[in-house]
Amino acid sequence: MEQTMEIGKITLVQNSYGRCLSSGKLLETFYENFLSSSRDVADKFRNTDFEQQRKLLRHGINLMIMYAAGNIAGQTGLKRIKESHSRGRMNIEPRFYALWKAALIKAIAEHDRDFNVEIKAAWNEVLDKGIVLITEGY
Repeated sequence: MEQTMEIGKITLVQNSYGRCLSSGKLLETFYENFLSSSRDVADKFRNTDFEQQRKLLRHGINLMIMYAAGNIAGQTGLKRIKESHSRGRMNIEPRFYALWKAALIKAIAEHDRDFNVEIKAAWNEVLDKGIVLITEGY
């Protein structure tokens, strides 16, 4: 059975995410960071409906948190993302996930008024766990 994260770390991330979402601009800031991180990333999103994309991102982050907490719905949801982002479908190369994570952590740091080293470490652990699952499908 897969190792789930400590509930305290999950709570830190959930609370941080709530503070970020209440700021109103987390997802926009993330995409500004992510799209400016690489020409290849920007090219992948050239014809994207960003209103829809932000909804998908918000849901995907929730799934990552749920998965790290050992929730079966989180696991099922991330497995769907793993399939859709695979080489044979959207072809999202594993190298993009480091950029994705860095852009998200940078946006979280900007929008979570309580952001600190402990919260950053918890976010890294949550995101790494989900990224490992998703990139296994590439």
